[in-house]
Amino acid sequence: MLNHIFARAGSLDDIARSSYHSTTMSDNLFLITWMGLIVAFWVGLYYFDKWRKSRSGLVGSAKSLFLELCRTHGLSRKERSLLLRAAKLYQPLEPAVIFVDPQILARCEKAQSPEKEGYAGLSAKLFGIKSK
Repeated sequence: MLNHIFARAGSLDDIARSSYHSTTMSDNLFLITWMGLIVAFWVGLYYFDKWRKSRSGLVGSAKSLFLELCRTHGLSRKERSLLLRAAKLYQPLEPAVIFVDPQILARCEKAQSPEKEGYAGLSAKLFGIKSK
């Protein structure tokens, strides 16, 4: 009986040895090359995106912060233009201050202008303040 088990183990060992050596080095090299190309492609995309953003001149600027806040709050183009108009009117140090100071939009609401309802809607959207 033990002879039968050892004979069987010997044949399994032969099969394992033959399957281990069945993949040639060229097969492995092909796989490694493709994996390297895929990694190089993703690294290239990452650095290209960094380069593109740095060339735009908006990284770290007041305008980029303002645009990022507009995107975060889901503001439309019309709402962004209203905010920029309010920023030009009251000239805070940076346009993004409008997102933290509700008084700027409150002053725009009180002024007699055709965009009065637009400023009220922005106040409600950004600060939860309903117009009276």
